[in-house]
Amino acid sequence: MSLTCESARERIHAALDAPDDDRPGDVSAHLASCAACRELLDDLETVGGALRALPRVPLPPATLDAVWRETVGRRRWSPGLVRAAAAAVIVTALCTTTIWLVTPRGPQQPTAAEIARASAEAKMVLGYTARALAAARTAAADTVLASKVSPAVRGEPAARPTRRTR
Repeated sequence: MSLTCESARERIHAALDAPDDDRPGDVSAHLASCAACRELLDDLETVGGALRALPRVPLPPATLDAVWRETVGRRRWSPGLVRAAAAAVIVTALCTTTIWLVTPRGPQQPTAAEIARASAEAKMVLGYTARALAAARTAAADTVLASKVSPAVRGEPAARPTRRTR
C-alpha cells in the first residue's frame, strides 16, 4: 500500500525531528514518485540547515535575571485574585451543599434518559469550561509576554501594572 501525501509528510517531519534522521523505505518510495513531497523535504532541509548555521548568541545574564524576575519570580496573589478564589470556593460549597440537600435519598436509580441528559449537559459544561480556561491561559500568556518578557529581553524596564479603581 502506498502512502498518501499527508501520511508521507507526517513521516517526513518526524524523520527530520529524529536525531538519527533515518527515513523509512515507504517514505523514500513515495518521495521517488511525488514531486510536491520532494519539494517539501528539500525546503525543510534548507530551512533546518539555515537555522543550524545561525550563530548561537546567549542572552546576557542580566537579561535572563530580568526575565526570571518579571515572570516566574512574581508569583504573588493579588487581593483581587484572592477575592475571586474565595468567591469561587464559596459558590462551589453552596452549590454542592444545595445539590446534596435537594437530592432525594433512597434506592432510586436514574433512568437511561436522565443519564444521557446529564452526560450531554456535563459535556457541554466541560466544553465551555475548557474554552474559558484556554482563553484565560492565552490571555495571561500574551500579557506576560507583552508586558514582562519582551521588555526584559530588549533590556527595557517592564511596565508596572496599573491598579484599577472602582
